[in-house]
Amino acid sequence: MSAPGGNAGRIPAVQARMGFGRRALLAAGGVLLAAACGPVGNEALWRELPGSPLGPRQAALGLWTGSEVLLIGGSDDATCPPTADCPVDPTPLADGAAVDPATGRWRRLADAPEPLLGARGVVAGTAAYVLPAGHRDAPPSGLLVYRIDRDAWQRIRVPFDPRAPYELVAAGDRLVAYLATDEAAAGRDYILDPRTSTWTALPADPLGAAFERTMCWSGRKLLLFDHELTPNPGAEKPSLTRVAALDLTGRSWRRLPDAPMLGTGPWLVAGDKLVNPTLGGADGGQVGNWGRTYPYGGMVVPATGQWSALPDPPGGESAGAYSGASAVYLAATGAVLDITTGSWQRVPTLPGGPPAEPTVVAAGARMLVFGGAHWDRAQTKGTLSNTARVWSPDRS
Repeated sequence: MSAPGGNAGRIPAVQARMGFGRRALLAAGGVLLAAACGPVGNEALWRELPGSPLGPRQAALGLWTGSEVLLIGGSDDATCPPTADCPVDPTPLADGAAVDPATGRWRRLADAPEPLLGARGVVAGTAAYVLPAGHRDAPPSGLLVYRIDRDAWQRIRVPFDPRAPYELVAAGDRLVAYLATDEAAAGRDYILDPRTSTWTALPADPLGAAFERTMCWSGRKLLLFDHELTPNPGAEKPSLTRVAALDLTGRSWRRLPDAPMLGTGPWLVAGDKLVNPTLGGADGGQVGNWGRTYPYGGMVVPATGQWSALPDPPGGESAGAYSGASAVYLAATGAVLDITTGSWQRVPTLPGGPPAEPTVVAAGARMLVFGGAHWDRAQTKGTLSNTARVWSPDRS
């Protein structure tokens, strides 16, 4: 049932960023389950937040601070249709704004020190940390730090090549920068002390060379998920997800049981579980079939590594999951899993239909969607938007 070929089990990791090319954030070349998931919700459930001080754009970086959504950079170029693969906009944007999704109040941010498109970012403590992707006229240049309480930017040197594929994760108020893959070259992972702006290398993990490395902070431990780096991954057997946990205090790793799933992220912390809500799976294709379908997503208990399947998966793609006042959202369309009840619900259709390359942010349990482009039927003309809308899953 899945796409044929030896690498059917290898899927790109979901990135914690927007606009890292001109493609959708999630590519999953496998089989999607085909059951129904209930009716499309009422468009009135989307609440518009008027008054954006930003111009129309797509692929802005969106970050949740706990009280506001930061929207930074992006592209005001709508010349590349969503089905095409075009060069990155050579002149991305540097301006930004913050909006409180509860009150709809906007404020402008100080411009970033450089234009940002395809940047990776997280919020840790009172700062937003951003790794620029660079653009045609300027290579990546280290780490940018936005001090939320001061509305000010600064630049911090990084102990690794800024052109290398590093990702960021918040570990409490500390920042971890980790190498997403060892495919080009091996490297170390690092943790930043926010008080001194100094980096310390993390101890080498016990899993060895890997690709699609993803880290997640459980609240107590730093979890690493990856796939073993082999000459032809997925050709003879599935590239199952390996798991290890790091105690940052004792600086010691513990390997956990492999998870019988194909995805390494994204992850939502929900009580004593981590949840990857990605739907679908793969079986290796017609050549080198694995004899069964392995899911992309699932749930892991960090304390023991125990894995379990997602509850009653619906058809189509996943838009994410929420639990209490936290969520992870992958897209503005699809089904959302309520971790508390184990039930799925459809995201209501956005007024005007879903745009291409919007910014989708989990603002607590709310989903905020900003900007994006709407294309005509011939996909020859795109119209950019600066509209922000909010949906609360408990209202559907």
